[in-house]
Amino acid sequence: MGLSLQLAKPSALTDWVYTTVKEAILSLMFPMGAQLHIDELCEKLGTSRTPIREALLRLEKDGLVRAVPRVGYFVTLVTRRDLKELFEIRQMLEGHAVATAAPHLTASDLDHLEQVLADSASALEAADTTRFLRLEIEFHTYLMNHAPNRHLSLVMESLRDLTYRERVLAMQSADNLRHTFVEHGRVLDCLRERDGKTAGELMSKHIGDALARMLQFLDLAEGDNGPNKTEE
Repeated sequence: MGLSLQLAKPSALTDWVYTTVKEAILSLMFPMGAQLHIDELCEKLGTSRTPIREALLRLEKDGLVRAVPRVGYFVTLVTRRDLKELFEIRQMLEGHAVATAAPHLTASDLDHLEQVLADSASALEAADTTRFLRLEIEFHTYLMNHAPNRHLSLVMESLRDLTYRERVLAMQSADNLRHTFVEHGRVLDCLRERDGKTAGELMSKHIGDALARMLQFLDLAEGDNGPNKTEE
């Protein structure tokens, strides 16, 4: 596992280990299903076993790591059931958020979304998936944060880590990136027309279509016996 450290270790060592390992899991630097060896992490992070163990216990509570008695710690899988359930939540919440945000978006807000879309086009052309992912999240989050119901954003924030991994997975499909860009553009077109109802419907459809593309991509990449086929 090639963990690269850029920052000096702070005094709150367990917090630093937790954040470092968590980011590696979310970015798929530690692949799904990989075993996290405590001694190896100690060597790579330059710490004792205690902060490593404490960090892994916190990650287990987050649902990102699972402990197997007398065996060790493993990065949790994102199963097809997980994907379907997470996307179902996103469809319901984000579709509603976009529909209700539409009347509150100013010309400046729409211009900002237009710039996000233009930057996405540039990232897509350059095959810069890291930048495209950041912009994809910004597009969705910006609209979510402009919905009049502030609790919608709080609910989505509570799912941020779980949905981030599925987004990283989605970036592995070039077809999904292209479709995502086009679908974001259709949502924005409706928002400029102040057609919140259709914009919300298109956002919900976009998320559903992205799920279908991701499941198809996983089928092609893994075959019928891939590690994420454990649940349907």
